[in-house]
Amino acid sequence: MMGSKRLRKLIIGTVIIGSAGCYLLYLAAESSWLYYFSVDEFVQSDMVQVSQSAQPTASGAAVRLAGWVKPGSIARDSEKMRLDFELSGRQHSIAVTYGGPEVPNFASGREVLVEGMLGPGGVFEASRVMTRCESKYKAKLKD
Repeated sequence: MMGSKRLRKLIIGTVIIGSAGCYLLYLAAESSWLYYFSVDEFVQSDMVQVSQSAQPTASGAAVRLAGWVKPGSIARDSEKMRLDFELSGRQHSIAVTYGGPEVPNFASGREVLVEGMLGPGGVFEASRVMTRCESKYKAKLKD
């Protein structure tokens, strides 16, 4: 009799610990499950609808966008820790606003990746901005 109670407790404990572990793994993996688009793909996707007032709106899903910082579009407000710029693709561009720490190597014409969602008025509200390091991707030439 005593053995069956112990076995039952062991099984219940294993199920609880296993369930908690699976839930934590799910939460960790969920953050990387964002849609990834180029600017042109995003603008033409079903995630962006243009209303009658010609203002783009989105479904509210978080996405990652890749593009280039449009030259002349950068506006920084150091006091409010705010960065506004346009992210360009080959055919389209989208206004981006970011309120966070300064982004290393951020410059006009630079390729960047932004995470966030399209907000009211068609401005992409970035929660994260990352620059790509060109030196890692270019082949080194020998003289």
